[in-house]
Amino acid sequence: MRAEDFVALRRADWNRLENLLAHAGAAHLNALTPAQVLTMAQLYRRATADLARAQRDWPGEPVHRYLNGLVARGHGIVYRRGGNILKRIREFYVETLPRTYRQAWPYLLAAGALMFVPAFISFFVVLAHPEAAYAIADPRIIDQVHHHQLWTHIPPDERVQAGGLIMVNNIYVSMVAFALGVAFGLPVLWVMISNGISLGGLFGLTTAYGISGGLLDFVVGHGVLELSIVVAQGAGGLLMGWALVSPGNRTRADALVLAARRAFTLLLGLAPLLVVAGTIEGNISPSGAPFPLKLSIGLVTGTLFYSYLIFTGRPRPLNQGALT
Repeated sequence: MRAEDFVALRRADWNRLENLLAHAGAAHLNALTPAQVLTMAQLYRRATADLARAQRDWPGEPVHRYLNGLVARGHGIVYRRGGNILKRIREFYVETLPRTYRQAWPYLLAAGALMFVPAFISFFVVLAHPEAAYAIADPRIIDQVHHHQLWTHIPPDERVQAGGLIMVNNIYVSMVAFALGVAFGLPVLWVMISNGISLGGLFGLTTAYGISGGLLDFVVGHGVLELSIVVAQGAGGLLMGWALVSPGNRTRADALVLAARRAFTLLLGLAPLLVVAGTIEGNISPSGAPFPLKLSIGLVTGTLFYSYLIFTGRPRPLNQGALT
């Protein structure tokens, strides 16, 4: 192939890349839509391949010099970093995270249903047939319940260590839920359903033996926050899985990249709150603090969590005073 033919074949993509680079170069990549960012990245990768071919087949010719400049300019924009780190963190938590959470509402509802509907069913099944608990819980826990004892006691001198272990475990589970989304979301379905069955079944079992009040006393302080984060991370996994099942007018790879970016935003943004939930679970939940105090902690943390994610970062309404 002659250089002129190569230019004629690839010119349209180079022009598109130039237009996107010019648009992004005027500000930041945030000036582009997510779809435009993906398109620019694809075109940039193709341009680097074109440059490699030009270096091999037409060194020193105009097409080689043009592509060398185009790729150099693209590298400076595609891989650009910098900016005030505190400003970027603020933008992430004030705008990006809450908006991403709200945009994921169908997946949040789906994840919540996958957990709490099985929990509701499991509760009544085990309440009516306590022996069914053997299918969903550790026999040692069931034996303790048979003796009207709970498994939630943590000695005071072990609570700080237990809180740390709980934090690490919760963050690990969140990362696993995120990673499993790439398998078309199917493992995430199992994780949400199985956790719901365990939750409901344990409450059904303790209710059948008259000690559910003690379990509620343990769960109420950290449960609202922890379960809300579990649902959000499950939603992130479902979001990635659905991008593979139904990518729309994008390729599956591009749809997955967009979905993974949104899911990772939820993972990264909400993971610190698992530290809060783990601290409460390891130190306050097993303590002898009065139930009203634990209930207040659960309600306050839950209210702050949802108020932040639902109301923060919304566009301000236009001032209507000038129209009157």
